[in-house]
Amino acid sequence: MLPFSSTKESTNYARLCRLIVDVGTRVLREAFDKIHPPGNLCSVLKGASVHTALQTLRKKRILNAAQWEKLYPAIPTSVLSTHFDITLLVVLLRNICLLAPPAKGWNDLPSATEMTLEADIARIKFYRNTVYAHANQASVDDPTFSRHWKDIRDTLVRRGGSSYEAAIDSLANDSMDPEIEEHYKELLQQWKHDDDSIKDMIDKLDKKLDDLVNPEKRPRLTG
Repeated sequence: MLPFSSTKESTNYARLCRLIVDVGTRVLREAFDKIHPPGNLCSVLKGASVHTALQTLRKKRILNAAQWEKLYPAIPTSVLSTHFDITLLVVLLRNICLLAPPAKGWNDLPSATEMTLEADIARIKFYRNTVYAHANQASVDDPTFSRHWKDIRDTLVRRGGSSYEAAIDSLANDSMDPEIEEHYKELLQQWKHDDDSIKDMIDKLDKKLDDLVNPEKRPRLTG
């Protein structure tokens, strides 16, 4: 027996999860492939500067073992961006694609006039957080759904091209059984969890660096 019953509101939430994870992943993968075409990916990853940058991310635990194996499989020429999930794609776009952070940084919603690839990467992440804010209830009413859907759709169509319009519009009305709904909810939750883990690790590293640079800030131990 399935652990929940599907309602219009829960289906709305699942549709948003599917849009941001499924279509968002495709859009980001296409952006990555334009910068590092599949035919050159193996050579790019073997390059000294890229390999060193990724090794650093691995040591900092920003890249985990499973992601490392996707980047450097036993047969190097078998590496494919189609094996990269959305978390890994975002890490790669930000670290080995020579992209500068948007004006407000990677974590805030860019201004409406900023429509670069970098800004849209930040938007996708921002909208991910907006959708995830409904996770506790796993439901979204129709007016909220329409507003979120339009915001996300506009970004994905602008980045992916007009060919995405019909596909995205069909997702808004496609039937979704409860198992599929649960699948996309879990995918969004995993992306958020992975991203939070990376942020926590960066925060810890920043604190360690700050302690080294500013030892006077360390709390004094009292006996």
